[in-house]
Amino acid sequence: MSGKDIPLLAVTLGDITGIGPEILAKVVAKGPPGDCRLLVVDDAQVLRASFDALGARFDLPVFSDIGEAVGSKAPVLVLDLARGGRELLALGRPHPDAGQMATESLMKAATLALEGRVDGVVFGPLVKETLHLGAKKYNDEGEILKPLLRAPDMKSVAKSGDIFRVTIAEHVPLRKVPDMITRQSVLTAIAVLQETLLFYGLKSPRIAVAALNPHAGEGGLVGREEIDEIAPAIQEARTKGIDVLGPIPADTVYVRAFKGQFNGVVSLYHDQANIALKAASFGEIVILFARCPIVMTTPSHGPAYGKAGKGTADPDNLRAAIETAALLARRK
Repeated sequence: MSGKDIPLLAVTLGDITGIGPEILAKVVAKGPPGDCRLLVVDDAQVLRASFDALGARFDLPVFSDIGEAVGSKAPVLVLDLARGGRELLALGRPHPDAGQMATESLMKAATLALEGRVDGVVFGPLVKETLHLGAKKYNDEGEILKPLLRAPDMKSVAKSGDIFRVTIAEHVPLRKVPDMITRQSVLTAIAVLQETLLFYGLKSPRIAVAALNPHAGEGGLVGREEIDEIAPAIQEARTKGIDVLGPIPADTVYVRAFKGQFNGVVSLYHDQANIALKAASFGEIVILFARCPIVMTTPSHGPAYGKAGKGTADPDNLRAAIETAALLARRK
């Protein structure tokens, strides 16, 4: 991408049995953000059927060759992977073929970004159950992407408005969480969040670290993780010049962040972060990826099977993911 060009982003439909094709069709029909171009890397037949279901006109240029596609100046174009699957559109439940197609599309889009053919990737909503149904069972998109991108330390970061969060223990049973909260894991999460905030353009980011136990452990009365692991990591991060505070009780840390006291929060486990963020801004959260060689984002919601095929799905979260990827692509 030259300085005068706008970024070309590869976009996938995600799980086609859910709302992914519909929300992408709505974004395209309304007109994508003006600061980027979109290359839909997926099945043209499925995308066309989504336009038809919405009563929208499908007039996008379709290519089977990536060289011809990237030579186009169209604001939105399609690289047709030609796999069929139209019968799965809006099925409204997990299906192994849909998981396989979503995986192939994501891997193709990420490969194009690695090769420099596109400037970033936005992938449609996925569900872990579907990814796990296929012949090769993936627990999440990280298992797909880390080997492909040679990015073993890749970490997802959520963006809600001006607030960013990273989580230490993601998709694990709750009983395993305390063992994952170590001085090193906390220190790494702080560093990842600092890198992300700087890359996004914040010059002096302020970071908070949530506590694990109620009331930040009450001086050890209800847990020692704050004393033994979390506080030492915070102190070490401060010696490295990072403006970080904590451990802060988890029931107030996001209240303070949304009041503007912090730019980012290190949360210790999945629901500790997501309950707070989704209560404040459900449908607006964008997931981006740190320590990753390519720009990549996705909306924070899943395929919403209950809304599939009804024409009522809200495309704004996907649009926000595209806008974020375009901003990051220009910075990169």
